[in-house]
Amino acid sequence: MRLDADRIRLPERIVAGGALALFVFLFFLHWYGGSITGLVPGSHISGATISATGWEAFTISRWIWLVTILLALGSVLAAMLAYRLEGVQIGAVVLGAGALSSVLIIYRIIYHPGASVAGHGIHIAYGVKFGIWLGLLAALAITLGGYMQLRAEGGAPLLPLPERKGRPAASEPPSDQPEQAFSGLTVQQAEPHSSSSPPDRAR
Repeated sequence: MRLDADRIRLPERIVAGGALALFVFLFFLHWYGGSITGLVPGSHISGATISATGWEAFTISRWIWLVTILLALGSVLAAMLAYRLEGVQIGAVVLGAGALSSVLIIYRIIYHPGASVAGHGIHIAYGVKFGIWLGLLAALAITLGGYMQLRAEGGAPLLPLPERKGRPAASEPPSDQPEQAFSGLTVQQAEPHSSSSPPDRAR
């Protein structure tokens, strides 16, 4: 097997971009953070900030996100090697992992550890940071790329595609014969007159 970058199609580019972006956002950007303003009682600290990356904030979900990144990059490598697993659609695996990662991030955005407390001259605020939104976009990009890979592999489409309408059939020319039935009434056709000449009269 030989690596061939020309085998990388648009789906693999989207998957690779999303995986690399999710790696950077997960390890180097802050997903949660907070600040303390005011003088803390019993100390000389007038303010402080605290923040955590996605890798630091979660102990279980981070492994799912890491596996998603590895699967996404592995699918790109498999495309470059023209490698196929018997009975396994790589696009379906990437799609499932990307969708699971996206759902987990959405869950962490909705149900996040947040607080806003004020009193005794201090104010404490804690919540999500911009990095978690970028992580969600990266996970959605992996999901989209996995879906496109599945379509390219010939998998069944998950979204119904509009059927292509054919050209309308040409209308049949009107018949010279009168219709045999109309509104349930039967119309009988008159029998044509015989073309034979009448018999000669006896002279």
